[in-house]
Amino acid sequence: MTAVAEARLVGPWALEERIGGGGQAVVHRARHASSRVPAAVKVFHRSVWTDPAFRVRSRRERDALMALDHPNIIPILDWGEDDGRGYLAMRLAGGGSLAERIARGPLRPAEALAVLSGVASALDAAHAAGLLHRDVTPGNILLDPEGPWLADFGIARRLDATILTGEGQLIGTAGYMAPEIISGGRASPASDRYALAAVAFEALTGRRVFSAEALGGVLYAHAHRTPPRPSEVVEALPRALDEAMAQALAKDPRERPASAGALVASLEWALGRDGVDATRVMTRVAPASRRRRRRVLAPALAVAAGLATLGGGAVALTAALSRHAPSPAAAPAPAAPAPLMVPGPDGRELAGSPMDVGDLPGDVVIPGAVAADVGEVRVVAIRGGWGALRASRARLAAGDFTVAPLVVDGRTIGVVAEPPLVTDLTGQSPRWAMLVIVDGSGTRAAVIRGLQDAPVRFAAGLARARGDAVVPLS
Repeated sequence: MTAVAEARLVGPWALEERIGGGGQAVVHRARHASSRVPAAVKVFHRSVWTDPAFRVRSRRERDALMALDHPNIIPILDWGEDDGRGYLAMRLAGGGSLAERIARGPLRPAEALAVLSGVASALDAAHAAGLLHRDVTPGNILLDPEGPWLADFGIARRLDATILTGEGQLIGTAGYMAPEIISGGRASPASDRYALAAVAFEALTGRRVFSAEALGGVLYAHAHRTPPRPSEVVEALPRALDEAMAQALAKDPRERPASAGALVASLEWALGRDGVDATRVMTRVAPASRRRRRRVLAPALAVAAGLATLGGGAVALTAALSRHAPSPAAAPAPAAPAPLMVPGPDGRELAGSPMDVGDLPGDVVIPGAVAADVGEVRVVAIRGGWGALRASRARLAAGDFTVAPLVVDGRTIGVVAEPPLVTDLTGQSPRWAMLVIVDGSGTRAAVIRGLQDAPVRFAAGLARARGDAVVPLS
Protein backbone atom coordinates (compact mmCIF):
# COMPACT_ATOMS: atom_id res chain seq x y z
CA MET A 1 0.00 0.00 0.00
CA THR A 2 1.48 3.34 -1.03
CA ALA A 3 1.66 6.35 1.25
CA VAL A 4 -1.04 8.10 -0.78
CA ALA A 5 -3.36 5.08 -0.69
CA GLU A 6 -2.75 4.67 3.05
CA ALA A 7 -3.74 8.26 3.65
CA ARG A 8 -6.98 7.84 1.71
CA LEU A 9 -8.07 4.27 2.47
CA VAL A 10 -8.90 2.72 5.85
CA GLY A 11 -10.12 -0.83 5.61
CA PRO A 12 -12.59 -0.90 2.71
CA TRP A 13 -13.47 2.80 3.16
CA ALA A 14 -12.16 5.53 0.88
CA LEU A 15 -11.86 8.65 3.02
CA GLU A 16 -13.05 12.01 1.74
CA GLU A 17 -13.18 15.34 3.54
CA ARG A 18 -12.88 15.65 7.30
CA ILE A 19 -16.22 16.42 8.98
CA GLY A 20 -15.27 16.30 12.65
CA GLY A 21 -12.91 14.99 15.27
CA GLY A 22 -11.14 15.65 18.51
CA GLY A 23 -8.38 14.43 20.77
CA GLN A 24 -8.96 10.71 20.12
CA ALA A 25 -10.17 10.43 16.53
CA VAL A 26 -10.89 12.13 13.23
CA VAL A 27 -14.20 11.67 11.42
CA HIS A 28 -14.29 11.63 7.62
CA ARG A 29 -16.99 11.47 5.06
CA ALA A 30 -16.27 8.25 3.19
CA ARG A 31 -17.51 5.73 0.64
CA HIS A 32 -17.09 1.99 0.47
CA ALA A 33 -14.39 1.27 -2.05
CA SER A 34 -16.46 -1.29 -3.97
CA SER A 35 -20.15 -0.62 -3.24
CA ARG A 36 -19.76 3.18 -2.98
CA VAL A 37 -22.09 3.22 0.03
CA PRO A 38 -21.61 6.57 1.87
CA ALA A 39 -20.63 6.58 5.53
CA ALA A 40 -19.07 8.60 8.32
CA VAL A 41 -15.83 6.88 9.32
CA LYS A 42 -14.17 7.62 12.63
CA VAL A 43 -10.46 6.82 12.56
CA PHE A 44 -8.87 6.57 16.01
CA HIS A 45 -5.43 8.06 16.53
CA ARG A 46 -2.67 5.51 16.93
CA SER A 47 -1.80 6.97 20.35
CA VAL A 48 -5.31 6.05 21.56
CA TRP A 49 -5.56 2.71 19.82
CA THR A 50 -2.36 1.39 21.40
CA ASP A 51 -4.13 1.34 24.79
CA PRO A 52 -5.33 -2.30 25.21
CA ALA A 53 -8.08 -1.30 27.66
CA PHE A 54 -9.44 1.19 25.15
CA ARG A 55 -9.57 -1.46 22.42
CA VAL A 56 -11.34 -3.96 24.67
CA ARG A 57 -13.90 -1.38 25.77
CA SER A 58 -14.47 -0.29 22.19
CA ARG A 59 -15.18 -3.85 21.08
CA ARG A 60 -17.52 -4.49 24.01
CA GLU A 61 -19.50 -1.32 23.44
CA ARG A 62 -19.63 -1.89 19.69
CA ASP A 63 -21.15 -5.32 20.28
CA ALA A 64 -23.69 -3.90 22.75
CA LEU A 65 -24.73 -1.16 20.34
CA MET A 66 -25.13 -3.52 17.44
CA ALA A 67 -27.26 -5.79 19.63
CA LEU A 68 -29.54 -2.86 20.56
CA ASP A 69 -30.54 -2.19 16.94
CA HIS A 70 -32.53 0.90 17.98
CA PRO A 71 -33.90 3.34 15.38
CA ASN A 72 -32.48 6.32 17.29
CA ILE A 73 -28.98 4.90 17.78
CA ILE A 74 -26.74 5.55 14.82
CA PRO A 75 -26.37 2.38 12.74
CA ILE A 76 -22.87 0.89 12.70
CA LEU A 77 -21.79 -0.37 9.30
CA ASP A 78 -18.29 -1.65 9.96
CA TRP A 79 -15.59 -1.79 12.63
CA GLY A 80 -12.02 -2.91 12.34
CA GLU A 81 -8.32 -2.12 12.41
CA ASP A 82 -6.00 -1.03 9.63
CA ASP A 83 -2.29 -0.35 9.95
CA GLY A 84 -2.40 0.28 13.70
CA ARG A 85 -5.50 2.45 13.59
CA GLY A 86 -8.96 1.39 14.70
CA TYR A 87 -11.91 2.67 12.72
CA LEU A 88 -15.67 2.76 13.06
CA ALA A 89 -17.95 3.22 10.03
CA MET A 90 -21.42 4.62 10.70
CA ARG A 91 -24.39 5.78 8.67
CA LEU A 92 -23.92 9.30 7.37
CA ALA A 93 -26.50 11.67 8.83
CA GLY A 94 -28.11 13.95 6.28
CA GLY A 95 -28.84 16.89 8.55
CA GLY A 96 -25.63 17.42 10.50
CA SER A 97 -25.54 17.53 14.28
CA LEU A 98 -27.83 19.16 16.82
CA ALA A 99 -24.91 21.38 17.77
CA GLU A 100 -24.84 22.77 14.25
CA ARG A 101 -28.59 23.33 14.36
CA ILE A 102 -28.43 25.14 17.72
CA ALA A 103 -25.68 27.38 16.33
CA ARG A 104 -28.37 28.87 14.06
CA GLY A 105 -30.59 29.70 17.05
CA PRO A 106 -32.96 28.01 19.52
CA LEU A 107 -35.24 25.28 18.23
CA ARG A 108 -38.99 25.72 18.26
CA PRO A 109 -40.43 23.58 21.08
CA ALA A 110 -42.05 21.09 18.72
CA GLU A 111 -38.77 20.66 16.84
CA ALA A 112 -36.82 20.26 20.06
CA LEU A 113 -39.28 17.74 21.50
CA ALA A 114 -39.12 15.62 18.37
CA VAL A 115 -35.34 15.38 18.68
CA LEU A 116 -35.33 14.88 22.45
CA SER A 117 -38.00 12.16 22.35
CA GLY A 118 -35.91 10.08 19.95
CA VAL A 119 -32.77 10.54 22.01
CA ALA A 120 -34.65 9.68 25.21
CA SER A 121 -35.92 6.47 23.64
CA ALA A 122 -32.37 5.53 22.66
CA LEU A 123 -31.03 6.24 26.15
CA ASP A 124 -33.75 4.25 27.88
CA ALA A 125 -33.10 1.29 25.58
CA ALA A 126 -29.37 1.50 26.25
CA HIS A 127 -29.88 1.76 30.01
CA ALA A 128 -32.22 -1.23 29.96
CA ALA A 129 -29.42 -3.15 28.26
CA GLY A 130 -26.91 -2.07 30.92
CA LEU A 131 -25.08 0.40 28.68
CA LEU A 132 -24.28 4.01 29.63
CA HIS A 133 -23.57 6.73 27.14
CA ARG A 134 -21.51 9.06 29.37
CA ASP A 135 -21.26 11.85 26.80
CA VAL A 136 -24.69 13.05 25.71
CA THR A 137 -24.05 16.36 23.95
CA PRO A 138 -25.55 18.22 20.98
CA GLY A 139 -22.51 17.22 18.96
CA ASN A 140 -23.29 13.54 19.54
CA ILE A 141 -26.91 13.89 18.41
CA LEU A 142 -27.16 13.62 14.64
CA LEU A 143 -30.13 14.80 12.61
CA ASP A 144 -31.40 12.76 9.71
CA PRO A 145 -34.78 12.21 8.02
CA GLU A 146 -34.73 8.80 9.71
CA GLY A 147 -33.30 10.19 12.96
CA PRO A 148 -32.45 11.70 15.29
CA TRP A 149 -29.52 9.40 16.01
CA LEU A 150 -27.50 9.22 19.21
CA ALA A 151 -23.84 8.53 18.46
CA ASP A 152 -20.61 7.82 20.35
CA PHE A 153 -21.73 5.62 23.22
CA GLY A 154 -19.33 5.41 26.12
CA ILE A 155 -16.10 6.23 24.30
CA ALA A 156 -13.51 7.98 26.53
CA ARG A 157 -12.48 11.40 25.25
CA ARG A 158 -9.07 12.99 25.71
CA LEU A 159 -10.24 16.58 25.34
CA ASP A 160 -9.54 19.70 27.37
CA ALA A 161 -13.28 20.02 28.12
CA THR A 162 -13.41 16.78 30.06
CA ILE A 163 -12.67 15.56 33.56
CA LEU A 164 -10.24 12.94 34.81
CA THR A 165 -11.53 9.64 36.12
CA GLY A 166 -9.72 7.53 38.67
CA GLU A 167 -8.03 5.69 35.79
CA GLY A 168 -6.66 8.93 34.39
CA GLN A 169 -8.96 8.79 31.38
CA LEU A 170 -11.14 11.67 30.32
CA ILE A 171 -14.80 10.74 30.07
CA GLY A 172 -17.61 13.22 29.51
CA THR A 173 -17.90 16.81 28.37
CA ALA A 174 -17.85 19.46 31.09
CA GLY A 175 -20.82 21.48 29.84
CA TYR A 176 -23.12 18.47 30.25
CA MET A 177 -21.53 16.66 33.18
CA ALA A 178 -23.64 15.61 36.14
CA PRO A 179 -22.73 16.96 39.61
CA GLU A 180 -22.15 13.49 41.06
CA ILE A 181 -19.45 12.77 38.48
CA ILE A 182 -17.73 16.08 39.16
CA SER A 183 -17.77 15.21 42.86
CA GLY A 184 -16.02 11.91 42.24
CA GLY A 185 -19.04 9.60 42.00
CA ARG A 186 -19.78 6.96 39.42
CA ALA A 187 -21.69 7.52 36.20
CA SER A 188 -25.21 6.11 36.12
CA PRO A 189 -28.34 6.35 33.98
CA ALA A 190 -29.27 9.42 36.03
CA SER A 191 -26.01 11.04 34.87
CA ASP A 192 -27.02 10.49 31.25
CA ARG A 193 -30.41 12.00 32.02
CA TYR A 194 -28.75 15.08 33.51
CA ALA A 195 -26.78 15.50 30.29
CA LEU A 196 -29.98 15.09 28.26
CA ALA A 197 -31.59 17.84 30.35
CA ALA A 198 -28.62 20.11 29.67
CA VAL A 199 -29.00 19.40 25.96
CA ALA A 200 -32.74 20.18 26.20
CA PHE A 201 -32.01 23.50 27.92
CA GLU A 202 -29.58 24.44 25.16
CA ALA A 203 -31.92 23.34 22.36
CA LEU A 204 -34.82 25.41 23.74
CA THR A 205 -32.84 28.53 24.72
CA GLY A 206 -29.82 28.54 22.43
CA ARG A 207 -27.54 28.80 25.49
CA ARG A 208 -25.71 26.29 27.63
CA VAL A 209 -26.90 25.83 31.18
CA PHE A 210 -23.60 27.19 32.51
CA SER A 211 -20.84 29.05 30.70
CA ALA A 212 -17.54 30.40 31.94
CA GLU A 213 -14.21 31.40 30.49
CA ALA A 214 -12.49 28.64 32.46
CA LEU A 215 -13.27 24.95 32.60
CA GLY A 216 -13.18 25.03 36.40
CA GLY A 217 -15.95 27.62 36.44
CA VAL A 218 -18.22 25.39 34.37
CA LEU A 219 -17.56 22.38 36.58
CA TYR A 220 -18.11 24.32 39.78
CA ALA A 221 -21.39 25.71 38.45
CA HIS A 222 -22.75 22.27 37.54
CA ALA A 223 -21.79 20.97 40.97
CA HIS A 224 -23.03 23.88 43.08
CA ARG A 225 -24.97 26.59 41.24
CA THR A 226 -28.72 26.76 40.69
CA PRO A 227 -29.48 26.40 36.97
CA PRO A 228 -30.99 29.42 35.22
CA ARG A 229 -34.68 29.43 34.38
CA PRO A 230 -35.45 28.87 30.70
CA SER A 231 -38.21 31.50 30.78
CA GLU A 232 -35.62 34.11 31.81
CA VAL A 233 -33.52 33.30 28.77
CA VAL A 234 -36.35 33.04 26.22
CA GLU A 235 -39.40 35.05 27.25
CA ALA A 236 -41.85 33.03 25.17
CA LEU A 237 -41.10 29.82 27.05
CA PRO A 238 -43.73 29.10 29.75
CA ARG A 239 -42.79 29.32 33.41
CA ALA A 240 -44.00 25.76 33.91
CA LEU A 241 -40.88 24.73 32.01
CA ASP A 242 -38.73 26.22 34.78
CA GLU A 243 -40.01 23.68 37.32
CA ALA A 244 -39.66 20.72 34.96
CA MET A 245 -36.13 21.74 33.98
CA ALA A 246 -35.12 22.30 37.60
CA GLN A 247 -36.10 18.73 38.42
CA ALA A 248 -34.32 17.35 35.37
CA LEU A 249 -31.15 19.24 36.39
CA ALA A 250 -31.41 18.37 40.09
CA LYS A 251 -28.06 18.02 41.85
CA ASP A 252 -29.26 14.85 43.58
CA PRO A 253 -29.63 12.12 40.94
CA ARG A 254 -32.47 10.57 42.97
CA GLU A 255 -34.59 13.67 42.39
CA ARG A 256 -34.38 13.51 38.58
CA PRO A 257 -37.08 11.82 36.47
CA ALA A 258 -36.94 8.04 36.61
CA SER A 259 -36.30 7.62 32.89
CA ALA A 260 -35.27 9.70 29.90
CA GLY A 261 -38.74 9.24 28.47
CA ALA A 262 -40.30 10.60 31.67
CA LEU A 263 -37.90 13.56 31.53
CA VAL A 264 -38.99 14.52 28.01
CA ALA A 265 -42.64 13.91 28.89
CA SER A 266 -42.31 16.39 31.76
CA LEU A 267 -40.89 18.99 29.37
CA GLU A 268 -43.68 18.33 26.89
CA TRP A 269 -46.24 18.73 29.64
CA ALA A 270 -44.66 22.00 30.74
CA LEU A 271 -44.58 23.39 27.21
CA GLY A 272 -48.26 22.51 26.77
CA ARG A 273 -49.41 23.89 30.12
CA ASP A 274 -52.23 26.46 30.27
CA GLY A 275 -53.32 25.64 26.77
CA VAL A 276 -50.03 26.72 25.21
CA ASP A 277 -49.50 24.60 22.12
CA ALA A 278 -45.89 23.45 22.06
CA THR A 279 -46.01 23.46 18.26
CA ARG A 280 -46.83 27.17 18.21
CA VAL A 281 -44.59 28.64 20.90
CA MET A 282 -42.07 30.84 19.10
CA THR A 283 -38.71 31.45 20.69
CA ARG A 284 -37.74 35.04 21.31
CA VAL A 285 -34.54 35.81 23.19
CA ALA A 286 -35.09 38.09 26.18
CA PRO A 287 -33.25 41.42 26.37
CA ALA A 288 -29.93 41.25 28.16
CA SER A 289 -31.31 43.33 31.03
CA ARG A 290 -33.89 40.61 31.72
CA ARG A 291 -31.44 37.72 31.75
CA ARG A 292 -29.64 36.38 34.77
CA ARG A 293 -26.10 37.69 35.06
CA ARG A 294 -23.34 35.45 36.30
CA ARG A 295 -19.85 36.06 37.49
CA VAL A 296 -16.94 34.22 35.97
CA LEU A 297 -15.01 32.66 38.81
CA ALA A 298 -11.52 34.09 38.56
CA PRO A 299 -9.94 31.60 40.97
CA ALA A 300 -11.17 28.77 38.76
CA LEU A 301 -8.80 29.91 36.02
CA ALA A 302 -5.84 28.59 37.96
CA VAL A 303 -7.68 25.39 38.80
CA ALA A 304 -8.52 24.74 35.14
CA ALA A 305 -4.93 25.41 34.12
CA GLY A 306 -3.80 22.62 36.42
CA LEU A 307 -6.25 19.98 35.19
CA ALA A 308 -3.65 18.29 33.01
CA THR A 309 -1.54 17.46 36.04
CA LEU A 310 -4.37 16.79 38.51
CA GLY A 311 -3.50 13.56 40.31
CA GLY A 312 -6.21 13.32 42.97
CA GLY A 313 -9.11 12.76 40.58
CA ALA A 314 -12.49 14.44 40.62
CA VAL A 315 -12.74 14.66 44.41
CA ALA A 316 -9.62 16.84 44.62
CA LEU A 317 -10.92 19.02 41.82
CA THR A 318 -14.21 19.61 43.59
CA ALA A 319 -12.44 20.39 46.87
CA ALA A 320 -10.19 22.92 45.15
CA LEU A 321 -13.12 24.62 43.47
CA SER A 322 -15.07 24.74 46.71
CA ARG A 323 -12.17 26.39 48.56
CA HIS A 324 -11.70 29.14 46.01
CA ALA A 325 -15.23 29.82 44.84
CA PRO A 326 -17.28 32.49 46.63
CA SER A 327 -20.26 31.32 48.64
CA PRO A 328 -23.38 31.62 46.50
CA ALA A 329 -25.92 34.14 47.70
CA ALA A 330 -29.09 32.65 49.06
CA ALA A 331 -31.82 32.89 46.43
CA PRO A 332 -35.35 33.78 47.55
CA ALA A 333 -37.55 30.71 47.69
CA PRO A 334 -40.19 30.72 44.96
CA ALA A 335 -43.79 30.87 46.03
CA ALA A 336 -45.29 27.41 46.26
CA PRO A 337 -48.13 26.81 43.76
CA ALA A 338 -51.59 26.05 45.09
CA PRO A 339 -52.08 22.33 45.73
CA LEU A 340 -53.37 20.51 42.68
CA MET A 341 -56.73 18.86 43.31
CA VAL A 342 -58.46 15.98 41.56
CA PRO A 343 -61.84 16.97 40.09
CA GLY A 344 -64.75 14.82 41.24
CA PRO A 345 -67.75 13.94 39.06
CA ASP A 346 -70.18 16.08 41.05
CA GLY A 347 -68.15 19.29 41.22
CA ARG A 348 -66.27 18.46 44.40
CA GLU A 349 -62.51 18.89 44.70
CA LEU A 350 -60.68 15.81 45.94
CA ALA A 351 -57.25 15.65 47.53
CA GLY A 352 -54.84 13.47 45.58
CA SER A 353 -51.44 11.95 46.13
CA PRO A 354 -48.45 11.88 43.77
CA MET A 355 -49.28 9.79 40.75
CA ASP A 356 -47.91 6.27 40.39
CA VAL A 357 -46.35 4.44 37.48
CA GLY A 358 -49.26 3.06 35.45
CA ASP A 359 -51.59 6.00 36.06
CA LEU A 360 -50.88 7.32 32.55
CA PRO A 361 -50.46 5.45 29.27
CA GLY A 362 -46.89 4.32 28.75
CA ASP A 363 -46.12 4.37 32.51
CA VAL A 364 -45.01 8.00 32.28
CA VAL A 365 -44.77 9.97 35.52
CA ILE A 366 -45.35 13.73 35.22
CA PRO A 367 -43.84 15.92 37.97
CA GLY A 368 -46.50 17.58 40.09
CA ALA A 369 -49.39 15.44 38.84
CA VAL A 370 -51.69 13.93 41.49
CA ALA A 371 -54.09 11.00 41.37
CA ALA A 372 -56.94 9.55 43.38
CA ASP A 373 -59.20 6.51 43.26
CA VAL A 374 -62.78 7.70 42.84
CA GLY A 375 -65.27 4.86 42.87
CA GLU A 376 -64.61 2.62 39.87
CA VAL A 377 -61.97 4.81 38.25
CA ARG A 378 -58.52 6.25 38.81
CA VAL A 379 -58.27 9.97 38.05
CA VAL A 380 -55.03 11.86 37.38
CA ALA A 381 -54.95 15.67 37.45
CA ILE A 382 -52.19 17.45 35.54
CA ARG A 383 -51.53 21.18 35.39
CA GLY A 384 -52.04 22.35 31.82
CA GLY A 385 -54.41 22.18 28.87
CA TRP A 386 -54.73 19.88 25.90
CA GLY A 387 -51.02 20.16 25.19
CA ALA A 388 -50.38 18.26 28.44
CA LEU A 389 -52.32 15.30 27.03
CA ARG A 390 -50.71 15.14 23.61
CA ALA A 391 -48.14 12.53 24.59
CA SER A 392 -50.71 10.30 26.32
CA ARG A 393 -53.01 10.39 23.29
CA ALA A 394 -50.10 9.54 21.00
CA ARG A 395 -49.05 6.58 23.16
CA LEU A 396 -52.58 5.18 23.14
CA ALA A 397 -52.85 5.53 19.38
CA ALA A 398 -49.44 3.87 18.96
CA GLY A 399 -50.70 0.99 21.11
CA ASP A 400 -53.58 0.31 18.70
CA PHE A 401 -56.19 1.90 20.95
CA THR A 402 -59.09 3.51 19.12
CA VAL A 403 -58.99 7.18 20.11
CA ALA A 404 -62.28 8.96 19.36
CA PRO A 405 -64.10 12.14 20.42
CA LEU A 406 -65.94 11.88 23.72
CA VAL A 407 -69.42 13.35 23.18
CA VAL A 408 -71.76 14.15 26.06
CA ASP A 409 -75.20 15.71 25.47
CA GLY A 410 -74.24 16.54 21.91
CA ARG A 411 -71.05 18.33 22.98
CA THR A 412 -67.52 17.08 22.41
CA ILE A 413 -65.81 17.34 25.77
CA GLY A 414 -62.66 15.32 25.22
CA VAL A 415 -61.44 11.98 23.91
CA VAL A 416 -61.96 8.35 24.85
CA ALA A 417 -59.58 5.49 24.05
CA GLU A 418 -60.88 1.95 23.57
CA PRO A 419 -58.49 -1.05 23.65
CA PRO A 420 -58.12 -3.32 20.61
CA LEU A 421 -60.95 -5.85 20.43
CA VAL A 422 -58.56 -8.78 20.38
CA THR A 423 -57.12 -7.80 23.76
CA ASP A 424 -60.47 -6.99 25.34
CA LEU A 425 -62.49 -10.18 24.97
CA THR A 426 -63.10 -10.33 28.74
CA GLY A 427 -63.84 -6.62 29.15
CA GLN A 428 -60.98 -6.30 31.64
CA SER A 429 -58.68 -4.05 29.60
CA PRO A 430 -58.57 -0.41 30.73
CA ARG A 431 -60.35 2.41 28.94
CA TRP A 432 -59.10 5.97 29.11
CA ALA A 433 -61.01 9.24 29.00
CA MET A 434 -59.34 12.66 28.82
CA LEU A 435 -60.68 16.17 29.20
CA VAL A 436 -59.59 19.64 30.28
CA ILE A 437 -61.15 21.89 32.93
CA VAL A 438 -60.58 25.64 33.36
CA ASP A 439 -62.02 27.05 36.58
CA GLY A 440 -60.98 28.78 39.77
CA SER A 441 -58.35 26.12 40.34
CA GLY A 442 -56.62 26.91 37.05
CA THR A 443 -56.27 24.79 33.94
CA ARG A 444 -56.20 21.08 34.63
CA ALA A 445 -56.06 18.09 32.35
CA ALA A 446 -57.82 15.02 33.71
CA VAL A 447 -57.00 11.45 32.68
CA ILE A 448 -59.54 8.86 33.80
CA ARG A 449 -58.76 5.14 33.73
CA GLY A 450 -61.24 2.35 34.35
CA LEU A 451 -62.96 -0.72 32.95
CA GLN A 452 -65.78 -0.89 30.39
CA ASP A 453 -67.87 2.31 30.43
CA ALA A 454 -66.80 3.58 33.88
CA PRO A 455 -64.39 6.27 32.53
CA VAL A 456 -67.05 7.62 30.14
CA ARG A 457 -69.69 7.75 32.89
CA PHE A 458 -67.28 9.56 35.19
CA ALA A 459 -66.30 12.05 32.46
CA ALA A 460 -69.94 12.68 31.59
CA GLY A 461 -70.80 13.45 35.22
CA LEU A 462 -67.76 15.72 35.48
CA ALA A 463 -68.75 17.60 32.31
CA ARG A 464 -72.33 18.11 33.44
CA ALA A 465 -71.23 19.32 36.88
CA ARG A 466 -68.60 21.72 35.51
CA GLY A 467 -70.56 23.00 32.52
CA ASP A 468 -68.66 25.44 30.36
CA ALA A 469 -65.54 25.00 32.48
CA VAL A 470 -64.85 21.86 30.46
CA VAL A 471 -62.85 22.95 27.42
CA PRO A 472 -63.63 21.22 24.12
CA LEU A 473 -60.87 19.39 22.33
CA SER A 474 -58.65 21.81 20.43
